Amino acid sequence: MLLLGLFFLFCNIKHTVLAEFDVSGFSNCLDGEPNYRYQVFAEENVFFQCNLPFHEPLQIYNKSFFNENKTQWFLQKPDRSIEEIDISKNFKISNIGRALWFSPVEMRHSGTYLCRTENMCMQIRIHVQPKENCTKYGPSSHYFTTDIKGSISCPSLNCQQGRNISNLRWYKTANFEDVQSPNRFSLAIINDIVHFNVIYTEDAGTYICDYLLYIDGKEWIVRATTEVDVGVQDTQSPPEILGPSNGTEIKAELGKPLNLTCRILFRFERYFNPLITWTLLYPNSKEERFGRGDLCTTHFEGNDCFFTITLNKVTMNDFKATFYCHAQNSVGNASTMVKLSRKERDFVFLVYVLCATVLLLLLLLAGSGMVYLNWIEIVLFYRNYLSNDETIGDDKEFDAFISYATHNSEFSEETRENYCKSYDEEQFATQMLPNVLENNYNYKLCILERDILPGGAYVEDIAKIIKRSRRAIFILSQRYITGPSLFELQAAITCSVEKEDPLKLILIKFSSFKEPESIPHVVKKALKTLPMVSWKGDVDGKFAQNTQFWNRVRYYMPVKKSKNNGKI
Repeated sequence: MLLLGLFFLFCNIKHTVLAEFDVSGFSNCLDGEPNYRYQVFAEENVFFQCNLPFHEPLQIYNKSFFNENKTQWFLQKPDRSIEEIDISKNFKISNIGRALWFSPVEMRHSGTYLCRTENMCMQIRIHVQPKENCTKYGPSSHYFTTDIKGSISCPSLNCQQGRNISNLRWYKTANFEDVQSPNRFSLAIINDIVHFNVIYTEDAGTYICDYLLYIDGKEWIVRATTEVDVGVQDTQSPPEILGPSNGTEIKAELGKPLNLTCRILFRFERYFNPLITWTLLYPNSKEERFGRGDLCTTHFEGNDCFFTITLNKVTMNDFKATFYCHAQNSVGNASTMVKLSRKERDFVFLVYVLCATVLLLLLLLAGSGMVYLNWIEIVLFYRNYLSNDETIGDDKEFDAFISYATHNSEFSEETRENYCKSYDEEQFATQMLPNVLENNYNYKLCILERDILPGGAYVEDIAKIIKRSRRAIFILSQRYITGPSLFELQAAITCSVEKEDPLKLILIKFSSFKEPESIPHVVKKALKTLPMVSWKGDVDGKFAQNTQFWNRVRYYMPVKKSKNNGKI
């Protein structure tokens, strides 16, 4: 309610201010004769400037900061009250600078208008005549092309035949300057007609002609306007099809979509209305026509137009059809014909793809094979330089427990040859293994006769000794399988299946052997399932330092930093 009351109070105050303004601001304008009397014809674009007769009629379109919104226009009603013209509600009336523009003027716009600036006000009377009263009303617009001659005449002049007219003058917006100014050498006014010796683009604009006419002893200014548009000359050539050229064969793949694009150049036309069509003629006289003409880009040569049709799925019937692109302008027409040819699949490309795929698979297989063959070396390389030492903090005393058959072990039908083999086996276990694993790779081995008891250990102590080791290495031979040392393998197998801290076993096949029937089941199963490293050299020969063999043994040993980075 408070806001509503303030609104009505504001309206009353505003009305009071306007009333005072009407009385004090327009009393001089309302009294006496109008400053100007204008006669115009309906349906024309005309304007009226707020200038007194003794002022120069210049800069009526001046829209600078100092002139903007400085001129107010009012309409006097029959009861002599005035009403400000609301430009926002009259879309055909605009206030530009110091001029009131009617676009176009209508019969209802006849009346008395008042204009007011900061230091003056004036009265203008406007009388609008119907254009039907003048059948000889001249053209109110002209189109000229550059570099030719042209002329314009005052449109309403033919309507005043038999009347005494005088003082005809021509003006041109934007500053309402006199047409025949000193800087317009190519223009001349002869017999009230404006002649252009050469048409320039700067000659385009709105031209105003004013002349005096006395009606019932009153001086009236008859005003008319003429719009001049300047452009290049319309083309005299038909459209030019830039592509595809006539008789072109377009490759198409059966069952695939296809786009057909026609590109046409239309030279300049003032009233540009192109026509572009695609016509499809099939052998069975079936015809399909598609047409558009609005896909164009304007540039200095004219209009570059494109029209594309799409075949969603190319059929065998399309290969028998003829496709015509037709273009037409106001001068003539042009057309081009294309046909489809079947595009075979690119078998060469497929062969290249297939060969590349096979080659890539072979490279992958070769790479996989190389990795498989050298997997142990790759793992050992990683251990030497990147992996952490897993022996730190596990409370183990030895890296590996060594189990082998001694040369004094019982063996039925022992021969000298078997004795020599037993000696080599013991030498391998007690000399070669420590020499390589301990001296070169920093491992600590547990050999019973060397590290525990010189005379050997009791059977019940073997399991405890094995649990103090991270690995258990068994030197397998016929003497070992049939001898008393087999119980050490059986004890280690038992330790390997424990849930807490299981033991990992390493089997080295020193010589070939045959499993007896009396061998325990767990041992027989272990011999079949556990990985086994075969020794193929001799203890004293050149194969004693077999790198591949020692790499496999190290692969199953715990990760531990070696002294010489893995070099034997």
